[in-house]
Amino acid sequence: MTRMAEAFARVRGSSAFIPYVCAGDPDKRFTRELVKSLVGAGADIIELGMPFSDPVADGPVIQQAMNRSLAAGFRCSDLFELISDLRKEGVIQPIVVMTYYNPVLRMGVGTFCRRLAEAGADGILPVDLPPEESTELDAAASQHGLDVIRLIAPSTSDSRIDYILSKARGFVYVVSVAGTTGARNELPRSAVELLNRVTSRSKLPVVLGFGISSPEHVRAAMSSGASGVVEGSKLISLYSGNIGERSRALEAVREHASQMKAATFCKD
Repeated sequence: MTRMAEAFARVRGSSAFIPYVCAGDPDKRFTRELVKSLVGAGADIIELGMPFSDPVADGPVIQQAMNRSLAAGFRCSDLFELISDLRKEGVIQPIVVMTYYNPVLRMGVGTFCRRLAEAGADGILPVDLPPEESTELDAAASQHGLDVIRLIAPSTSDSRIDYILSKARGFVYVVSVAGTTGARNELPRSAVELLNRVTSRSKLPVVLGFGISSPEHVRAAMSSGASGVVEGSKLISLYSGNIGERSRALEAVREHASQMKAATFCKD
């Protein structure tokens, strides 16, 4: 059983908490400390974002985090070192790398997947690569034991959901809203309806992301059949406001993440 499958098996009957972390924001040392704080707060899987100069799927909070990372000099090779360091420092949770496809293509798909696997990653989420154009990545990821995570948007038809599911590995990522990432006040009814459509078809765990920012969102997602939730923008907002005092920044994230994880043990 893979690390990914084991993570979902451990939370069966509840839900996986999957925090998104922008790699290198504001530097690699803080990212390592942040990941370990999230793990200590109960994170089941880590989604590690590769900073990119044109993140069209991301809202202003994550865009700013990526800009800070790139301005500090974070580069693609640093991603592999970061993952390797986290493994050496005892992080055993699955790590999924969220990336735009340009850095993968520029390095070489096979080389990127090989280095990702050697560093200790478990999956890759190519946010702007449709499955019809993913043949090369699928082959390289399979060769190196990486799951390719697929996104399903609110506008996706039933027939396309079936097609995307046929190409997915590890888990399926359902996008709660049409638009970019960012914390939102309420979980829209359309997200619940989409979850129902996907979970009724999927043999893989189904997780919900984009806009998740409160324990109430977690419970609502679970009640609609989600096997996990992804949260990013709210976590970044919590630490970025205290970035000059790192211990305070980490404590703010740890406290919130603990509340989010606690919510996975009870449904509405």
